[in-house]
Amino acid sequence: MIHDIRDHPDAPSIEELREFTLVPVAREEIVDRRADGEELSEVNVREARDDVHVELEPDPTDRGSHDDIGTALYRLVQLFGTPNVPDYDAGSDLSEREDTTFKYLLRVVNESEEENRSLPDEWLVTVYDYHVELGVGLAGWSDGTDPAEYDGGVQIVSLALVTNVVGEPLQCVYKDKWY
Repeated sequence: MIHDIRDHPDAPSIEELREFTLVPVAREEIVDRRADGEELSEVNVREARDDVHVELEPDPTDRGSHDDIGTALYRLVQLFGTPNVPDYDAGSDLSEREDTTFKYLLRVVNESEEENRSLPDEWLVTVYDYHVELGVGLAGWSDGTDPAEYDGGVQIVSLALVTNVVGEPLQCVYKDKWY
């Protein structure tokens, strides 16, 4: 059965998600690693799992109306600034792109105080548009952890965390409206 990530039986509660912090990886670090010959590998969580889907809700009062990747991008820009992965800059040459027009590389930091936790202290995720919907990938540099080695818990937490972040309205400067 396919579940919305918020209703998936293995998805963490909102309280558990508070134990994780998303931190953008500095663009300079990405550029430097690439210059050193490292490559970023990714596993698209939505393609890797056939039991979850994401429904974005641009208007919290109109639940389930439609998916809106533009709203997700707006919220990501407000939280983290413009996308930090080179090759996805606004106004750059689009000829090599397939269906992804923006991409963030974020570090998930597990701040839980629990001694016997099953999830790593930190890992990398990418957030991007995937067929005009929200894409979330597990990521790793060629000199580190292969993202395909992460278990289902990391996949579910990553997808739930990102969905929660882009699904929550932010207060706009313009007229103090929540969007």
